[in-house]
Amino acid sequence: MTKKKDTYSYQGWLISDSFIKRSMASVGYHIMGSLFIWLGLLLFALVVGGVIGIVMVTLDRMGIF
Repeated sequence: MTKKKDTYSYQGWLISDSFIKRSMASVGYHIMGSLFIWLGLLLFALVVGGVIGIVMVTLDRMGIF
């Protein structure tokens, strides 16, 4: 079995002639994009939770709550 030469100059997986390469590149980009979005949301939730916690402790020490 001889390896067929790709018909393009850029050698990235997203525009490969191989269906498997294109599908794996698509899945990989999807996983990494989802990971970045979820990590951003997690970081945002931690910051908001920390701010709310600090405000609640401060208000408790002031006798408001």
